[in-house]
Amino acid sequence: MKGNHPRVIELPPFIKNKIAAGEVIEGPFSCVKELIENSLDAEASQITIDIEDGGKKLISVSDNGIGIHPDDIPLVIKRYSTSKLESVDDLGSIKSLGFRGEALSSISSVSHLEILSKYNNNEIGEYIRVENGKIIEEKSKQRQRGTSIIVKYLFNNYPARRKFLHSSNAEFRKILGEVIPKCIAFPEVSFILTHNSKDFINIQSGSREDRLLSILDEPFLNSLIPLKYEEENGLSIEGWIQKPNHPSQKKYYLFVNRRNVWYSKVFRVLRDFYTPFSNENPSFILFITLPYEVVDVNVHPTKREVRFHKENTILSHLHRVLDTTLGEESSYRKGLFSFEIEPILKGDSYDKFWQLHNSYIVAQTRNGLVIIDQHAAHERIIYDNLKNSSSSPTQTLLFPIHIKHAPLEMLKLKEVEEELRTLGFRFHIFSGNTVIWEGIPVILDEITEEGIMGILQDLSEERETSIDNIIKSISCNLAIKAGTILTPQEMEHLVNLLFGTDKPFRCPHGRPIIYEIPISDLEKKFER
Repeated sequence: MKGNHPRVIELPPFIKNKIAAGEVIEGPFSCVKELIENSLDAEASQITIDIEDGGKKLISVSDNGIGIHPDDIPLVIKRYSTSKLESVDDLGSIKSLGFRGEALSSISSVSHLEILSKYNNNEIGEYIRVENGKIIEEKSKQRQRGTSIIVKYLFNNYPARRKFLHSSNAEFRKILGEVIPKCIAFPEVSFILTHNSKDFINIQSGSREDRLLSILDEPFLNSLIPLKYEEENGLSIEGWIQKPNHPSQKKYYLFVNRRNVWYSKVFRVLRDFYTPFSNENPSFILFITLPYEVVDVNVHPTKREVRFHKENTILSHLHRVLDTTLGEESSYRKGLFSFEIEPILKGDSYDKFWQLHNSYIVAQTRNGLVIIDQHAAHERIIYDNLKNSSSSPTQTLLFPIHIKHAPLEMLKLKEVEEELRTLGFRFHIFSGNTVIWEGIPVILDEITEEGIMGILQDLSEERETSIDNIIKSISCNLAIKAGTILTPQEMEHLVNLLFGTDKPFRCPHGRPIIYEIPISDLEKKFER
């Protein structure tokens, strides 16, 4: 009957617990995250994670931490039972990774859970087995100091949730996504991770640099440059950021007081800073350390989001360290573009630039060597010049170029005619698909029949053609080609023009222009 709505009722405790569990435990990966954080809070120096079937069948996390007091073991599966908070004031200065008292309670309500823990110097450990939130077995049991937690059949009593879990491999990749940041943030802790009895991570404690080398691939680490900033008030920003002349590997690790988090405004600062270099988000490993009272981690049950009390100050410091590390006045930029030193090859002319395979410009710099793709560099120069001028003057060709175009190309030419004329091209269209090209933008040194045809062939393959794509096609087809011999003076002129552009590190299509070989890398290759 219309208007006969159900009355408001209070949900039974077991339904409340399942709803709460769904907020905290999204899947096996979040279960692993919570258990590792408990181990780290327990001052563990060794953590072993065993996974079966992507965590759908079994998750086991064992550590050598301080353990759980025997009297507290029955309490850990109750909601909001925690050893990490005592009063509401403690929420304003949270030092531990866990604090909400929801993880084990949530896990126990949607799985079969076993806990075995030996507290500090106690002679024996205590064991409980829990099914669907209820303790069904308790006993004393031998164990070394620390805690082992086994989670079986996650969401076994929650079929709607379980059927939305992905494949074993997909779920395990998510687990890796939680374990790797913990390995990075806590290099003093040894980690072992297995999946279906196969080792995936087995690393000992060590320095942060050693840990990165053992957990991340070397090409990725070589694409990064270190940054560091520190203030007397307890704020520090350090880590590694992607070099602007390297393509992004799309790896993003942000830690606030060693907690791996997502903070959109930090990502935005990084993206905006890199916009002059590239249109992609830069990879980074970033550690922000600040007093606990100025960061709020109690934003969401997953504890993945944070808020800063003095947000603008922190973000301005971040921008400052980026500018100091990679800006125009940074030692990195000055070292990369410092060619006023000894020539790379001493000959009669003592030239600073040398051409490799008539395609690449090589120069010695303060920090090592740079290799510049001459085609990509010229492509960037043409693109920026055309992009930055609303309308370009035309230079008349001494010998007009007559071309008979294919029908599809003629259709595209008529579609983009206005845009080409705005850019400085002058041409007459005749019957029979014949076009006489009479003028080109003054910023172009010359043009060939092959170049014009290449532009129209590129554009004719697009359904909708933007002015940006037109400029990209012009830049690519009219730039100096690989295999073109350049004089030392031409190479120097090209390099000077390149470094006068807004984005000297990438061509308009996003490909690298400059490849850097630091002297330190050469020394490694020769085992010096």
